[in-house]
Amino acid sequence: MNYYNLYVEGTNDLFTYSDSEKIFSIGDVVIVSFRNKEKLAFIISKPRETNFSFKILNIKRKMENSFSYDETYMKLILWVKEYYMASFSSVFSILRGKKGKIKEIEQYVINLKINDDSLEYKELKKYFKKKEEIKSIFFEKKFSKKEIENLLEKKYVKIEKFTLEKESNYLKVNFLDELNEENTVLNVEQEKIFKSIENDTKKNYLIKGITGSGKTEVYIALMKSALLKGKSSIFLVPEISLTPQMINRFQKEFGNGVAILHSKMLEKERDREWTEISSGNKKIVLGARSAIFAPVKNLAYIIIDEEHETTYKQDNNLRYHAKYVALKRAELESAKVILGSATPSVESYYYAKKDVFKLLEMNNRYNGAELPVVEIIDMKKEENQYFSSKLLEKIQEALIKDEQVLLMLNRKGYSTYLQCKDCGHVEECSHCSIKYSYYQKEGKLRCNYCGIVKKYTGKCSKCNSNNLIHSGTGVEKIEEELKKIFPVEMIRVDSEASKEKDFHHNMYHDFMDKKYKIMIGTQMITKGLHFPNVTLVGVINGDTSLSFPDFRAGEKTFQLMTQVSGRAGRGEKKGNVIIQTYQEENKIFKDVITANYNDFYSKEIEERQLLNYPPFSRIINIGISSSNEVLLEQFAKNVYTNIREDSVEIYGPMPSLVYKVKDRYRYNILIKGSRENIIQYKKILKEKLSKYTNEKQIKIVVDVDPVTLI
Repeated sequence: MNYYNLYVEGTNDLFTYSDSEKIFSIGDVVIVSFRNKEKLAFIISKPRETNFSFKILNIKRKMENSFSYDETYMKLILWVKEYYMASFSSVFSILRGKKGKIKEIEQYVINLKINDDSLEYKELKKYFKKKEEIKSIFFEKKFSKKEIENLLEKKYVKIEKFTLEKESNYLKVNFLDELNEENTVLNVEQEKIFKSIENDTKKNYLIKGITGSGKTEVYIALMKSALLKGKSSIFLVPEISLTPQMINRFQKEFGNGVAILHSKMLEKERDREWTEISSGNKKIVLGARSAIFAPVKNLAYIIIDEEHETTYKQDNNLRYHAKYVALKRAELESAKVILGSATPSVESYYYAKKDVFKLLEMNNRYNGAELPVVEIIDMKKEENQYFSSKLLEKIQEALIKDEQVLLMLNRKGYSTYLQCKDCGHVEECSHCSIKYSYYQKEGKLRCNYCGIVKKYTGKCSKCNSNNLIHSGTGVEKIEEELKKIFPVEMIRVDSEASKEKDFHHNMYHDFMDKKYKIMIGTQMITKGLHFPNVTLVGVINGDTSLSFPDFRAGEKTFQLMTQVSGRAGRGEKKGNVIIQTYQEENKIFKDVITANYNDFYSKEIEERQLLNYPPFSRIINIGISSSNEVLLEQFAKNVYTNIREDSVEIYGPMPSLVYKVKDRYRYNILIKGSRENIIQYKKILKEKLSKYTNEKQIKIVVDVDPVTLI
C-alpha cells in the first residue's frame, strides 16, 4: 500500500489518499472522491508518517489521456507555495490557466476491429464516416439511450474520456528535422561568452551587454547546442509585445518546434502547447513570465531577457517573481540560468559582484554599430510644452532621410485628469481614490485602476460647465499635437491600443515594413524591439518615473532612459536620442548621457546599504483591505501589534498611496530584515496570520519581495 499527499482542486490544503494497487506516482493527475463528489487532484508528495488515526480513501483513477508532472516539478510547486506564502489554489491556477480546472469530456469511439456484416454495424460505420470518435453530446442526439446500450453491449462502440489537454490529431513533426543547423555567426566577444557558459561548471550567469550588442545571438547559439543534445530551453521575455519579433527569429532557427506561451492566448491554445511541451515534442519554450512553469523535460537553460524588468513579478493572485522561480527550478533540475540586460537590476549586479552569478560583459554593438548620441533638453527653457525645438528639428531631419522615429511618454490616454475651470471640481473615480484619465479617441473617461468607464460629455459633472481644463499629457495628446506639425503615418502603442486582436503582430510587421514613419508609445516600446531604420528616439518627459515614492525610482528611471535610447541606431545608420526633462540637473540623466551603468550602480548601491534596502535586506509587504474604512483601520492596527517581532523591522500600518481601489480601502504593513531573519520570520508570520483566515470583511495579501509599494 502506498500513501500520497494530494492537492484536491478547489481546496487550500493537502489530503492523504492511498494507492492500493501501487500504480500511481508523484505528479500524476487523478480523480478522487472528496466529500462524496468526484474531484480532480494532483499527487504532490508522500507523507512522512503512515500511521493514520482516520480512514484513508483510495485514489479512484488517473485522469484519462492526461499527462503527468514529475516529482522534481512538484518540489518546485511546493517551494513556490512556501516561499511566497501562497495557497495551493493560487499556485495551481497559474499552472492550469485562468479557470484553474481541467474539464473531463466523454466521446464515443467505433470499434473497427469487429468482423460483422450486419446492416446495423454497416450503418454505424457509415455514420462515423471515417472518423473514429464522436463527442457524446452529438452521439446521444443521434441515438436513443436504449440503442446506445445495445451498441455498447455488442462492443460496436466504446466510451472514452479525455481532458482539454488531450493531444490533437494533427501530424506531429520531430522538429530536429526542421532545425536550422547553420551555426549562428558569432563575433569574438559573443563566442567567448558562448563558450564560457557552455563549458563552465557554474550554474548562474549575468550577461551585462549594452543595447544592440547581440545578446540574442548568444542565447540562440546556446539553445541550438542544447537542442542537438536532446535538451530543452525556456526563454522568457518581459512583455507580450516582444513576442512577434522573437517568434519570427525563433521559427527561423527552430521551425515549428517552438512552443509559445503568454497570457493573451486562448485556453485551448495554451493547453495544446502545454501538451506538446510535456510530451517532449517541443523543446524550445518562448513566453512571458508564466512560461517559467512550462513542463519541459531535460531542461538545459532558462534564459531571462531584459532581466531587470518588473513585469517578471506577478502583481496579483500568486505574487511570484519569474527570476527567482527560475533560479530555484534550475537548482532542482541541474540546469543553467542566464540573465541578460544592458541595465541589470541592482540586486542582480550586486550578486554578480559577489560571484553568486558569473558576470559576463558585452561592451560593443553587433556588427560595429555605434551607440546613439544622447542629449538632455531642459524643458524649463522651452516655449512649446510638448516638444523642444531640438526634438522637432531632429524629427524633421529623420523624415527627410526616410528614417523612422520612436517617441516615448509613459502615460497612456489623452490627459491624466480633467478639472472644471469654473467650480474647480476634478473628475475622480467614485470607486477609487484616483482621477479619471481622458481617452479622446473613445470619447470616454476611464479609471486606470478599476477600469470603470464613463462617457465624456464635455461638461463638468458638478456644475454642468463646459469650461474644462485637460491636464497631464498622455500619448493620445502627443499624437494629436505631432500630427499638426508632421502629417505622416503614425502608430500609437499603449495598453489600450494593444487590446485589439493581433495588435502586437501587426504593429511589429507594419513598422518594420515602414508603413508608419513615427511610433508613439508608453514604456511598452522600450523593451527589446529591434527596428534597424529607427535613427531617432525622443523621450517627451523623462521625469515621470522619478516622481514615484519608491526606493527604486532612480533605478527605474535610469533603466527606462537607457533602454529606450538603445532603440536608436541599431542598424547601419547612426542614432540620436533626445530626452526632455524638467530636472536636467538630476544625477540620473548624467549617467544616461554617458551610458555609464557602473557609475550609476556605485552611487545606488551606496544609498541602498546606508538605508538597508535590498539587496542588503529582504522585504515583505502586507496589504490589508476592506470596504469598511473604520473597521479596516482598527483591524490593521491589530495585525501590526500581533505580528511584531524583534528580529525584523516593521513599519505601519499606513494608508496605501492609492488609498481606495474598487470600493476597498487599503493599508500596508512593511517588513524588512536580513535574508536569514526573514526566512525564519515567515514561519512566524504564517502562523500569526492564520488566525485571520475567517475574516469575511477583510482581505489580507502577502507580497514577498515586492517590486512596487503602491
